[in-house]
Amino acid sequence: LDLQVGSSSMRATLGLRLLCAMGFRSLLALALGGACVRGLHPRPEFGSHASYARWLVHESDYVVISTHHNGSDVFGNIMSISDGNGYEDSTGVIYTYLPDLDATFADLMVDDRVALTFSEMALDGGRSGGCLNSTAENPPCGRLTISGRLTLVPADHQATALRYLFARHPEMADWGKEHKFKAFWMAPENVTDFFLINFYGGASHPTVKEYMAAPWQRSGTSGAFVCGVCGHIYDAAKDAQGRAFEALPESWACPVCGSPKSSFKKQLREDGTHVWVHEEMQMHI
Repeated sequence: LDLQVGSSSMRATLGLRLLCAMGFRSLLALALGGACVRGLHPRPEFGSHASYARWLVHESDYVVISTHHNGSDVFGNIMSISDGNGYEDSTGVIYTYLPDLDATFADLMVDDRVALTFSEMALDGGRSGGCLNSTAENPPCGRLTISGRLTLVPADHQATALRYLFARHPEMADWGKEHKFKAFWMAPENVTDFFLINFYGGASHPTVKEYMAAPWQRSGTSGAFVCGVCGHIYDAAKDAQGRAFEALPESWACPVCGSPKSSFKKQLREDGTHVWVHEEMQMHI
């Protein structure tokens, strides 16, 4: 790839976007000061089902949508989504932007019943939670399916929908100049089911009320050691007879999920915000 940062701002921007898309996070962190490296917000513990669902929706750039197609068939597609006014804001309500030429658009005009599927494996290059060195079907690597109706955003919500979508995906602002794009949403009253698996023991089904009221990121973990797989916060008194985490042997394992000591990462606070610390170096701008 030819980045040529010093020769042309256009070529620099295109080169940076290509590197970001291809996942060269470590290279960019070293060469460009972390211009496209963004840590995830603190991941809720596995037992906080509604919060985890909110978190996964918000952290996801896209969702897999399944629609009824041509009467008796089904069809799957990718949709870019937003649930708030940028990365630091979350409402829990899912918005998307589709052109009338799209097969999914055509399906929705006939039958707006859909399933929206999220996978934690899509986050941070597959390093989030229990996904690292695993596979997407492994329960600690969370997945969520939301069933309901995806409808056109009504006129009185149009401005909000477009503001949220363009804040998360700035390139969308130009899409409507070429094709007839419409904003869709899954209004809370149109959600019929949440199917969540983020740990062993089967699926959970948070209610819409629980989902909408739940915090969308974990708080109160600054300075603590947190298991990156299940979210357990190390308690010296309960977990290791008062020993400091640093003094534990490398053979020690999480008392909840059995993950090794290396799965625990200390939560840090930068400029008043929480940062989820991963295996690789994290840099922010």
